[in-house]
Amino acid sequence: MAKLLEYENGLRVCVVPLPIRSVMTGIWVGTGSRYESASDNGISHFTEHVMFKGTHKMSAYDIANAFEGYGASVNAFTSKESTCYYYKCIDKYNEQCFALLCDIFFNSVFPEEELDKERKVIVEEINMVEDAPDEICSDLMFSAAFGDSVLGQTILGPKQNVMRFTGDDVKKYIEKRYTADNVVIVFAGNISEEDADRLIRGFVLDRFKNGRCNDEKKPAAFITGRQLKRIKDTEQTNIVLAFPSVSLCDERRIVVQSVLSCLFGGGMSSRLFQSIRERKGLAYSIYTMPAAYSDAGAFTVCMNNSPDNTRRALLSVKDEIEKLCNDGITEDELKRSKIQLVSSLAFSEESVQSQMMSFGKALICTNNMFDINRKIELTESIRKEEVEQFVREYISRDLLTAAYVGKAYDDDILEIMK
Repeated sequence: MAKLLEYENGLRVCVVPLPIRSVMTGIWVGTGSRYESASDNGISHFTEHVMFKGTHKMSAYDIANAFEGYGASVNAFTSKESTCYYYKCIDKYNEQCFALLCDIFFNSVFPEEELDKERKVIVEEINMVEDAPDEICSDLMFSAAFGDSVLGQTILGPKQNVMRFTGDDVKKYIEKRYTADNVVIVFAGNISEEDADRLIRGFVLDRFKNGRCNDEKKPAAFITGRQLKRIKDTEQTNIVLAFPSVSLCDERRIVVQSVLSCLFGGGMSSRLFQSIRERKGLAYSIYTMPAAYSDAGAFTVCMNNSPDNTRRALLSVKDEIEKLCNDGITEDELKRSKIQLVSSLAFSEESVQSQMMSFGKALICTNNMFDINRKIELTESIRKEEVEQFVREYISRDLLTAAYVGKAYDDDILEIMK
C-alpha cells in the first residue's frame, strides 16, 4: 500500500511498494511553463536540460556513464505544471542511482560552454516540433483556448528566449521554484518505507537551502469562440476542436469525462472513429483527448485529413456532436467504456512507470494521493445521466475554440461547426 511521508521543511515523499525487481524514482517539481512570464517562457524546460550538464564532481559524460554502469536509465521531462527528473534501475543499485540523481538535483553547475551547446540542442528540438504539424496544432489550440500566457504558452518557449538564457537565470529560477515545499519525490517498486526514509535523510533533507515557494499561480480561464490557423505546406490538414472542461481537482467529473472520451473518440469502436474513418473514410486519425490541469481543462477532438476532405470531415464531426447532444448515450456504450477504463487502470498497476507517474502528478497537481481502488470505484459508479449532463454543460458548439494547421484554408471552422 502506498505511503506518504511528510517532512518539516514541506517535502513530501511517496513510497509505492511493488512486488518487482526494479525501482523507479522521480523527483517532481511543481513548476512548468504556466509559471513563466512571456520574457522567460521556456526557462523551466531549459533548466531541465542543463541540469544534466555536470555537477561539482561529475561531467555530463560521467553522469551518463555512471547511470548506465548500473544498468539504469535516466531522463527528465517538463510539462505545463510540473518538471520531473527520474531513473529506473534494479533494486540492487537503487541507493547508488538515487545518490547520482540527488547530485544532479542539488549540485549542478552550468558552465557557459555547455549551455552554448544545449541552447543549440533545444533549438533543434523546437525545429523538430515545427516539422510536426500535429504538435504545432496542439500548441495553437492551447494558445487559442487559454491566450498568450499561463496554459497558452508553449513548453519549449521561443528560440530568442532560449538563446539568451544564462546560468544565472537558471540559478535564480531554481532558487525561486525548486523549494522543499514545491517538491515531491516518488519511489515506486521494490523499496520499503524505511529504506525510502533513510535515503531521504541521507541525501535530501538538509540539502534544501532556499525558503518556501511563494510564487502565486495565475488562474487559467478557457476562451471560447476563437480559432487560430497556421498555413503550412503539408499533405494533410491537422485540426483540433476544443471545448472547456473540468480540472484535475474535480474528482468525479474528471472520471465522467474519461467515460465520455472513451465512447466518443477513445478507440477503434468509438463513435468518431467508426463514423469518420471506417464508414466515410474521411480521416486516418481521429480521436478525443482530454487535457486536464490543476484549475482548468479542455475536451478536444483531434483529426487529420486531406484538404479535399476537410469540410466534409468537419460536418461529419458536427453531426456526431449533434447526435451526442440530442440523443445521449446508450447503456451498452456506458458499460463498454467503463470496462475499458477499469482495464486500463488495472494494467497500469502492473507498470512501475505508470505508478510513479500517477502518484507524482496527483500530488503535484492536486495535493492528493493517487488511489487506484478509489478511481476504479468511481469509474464503475458513473451513471448514464452524469455523462449526458456533462455533455449538456460542456460539449456545446457555442463554446468551441479551434486550431488548424495545413494549406491555405479560407473557410471559417467555427461557422462550419455551428
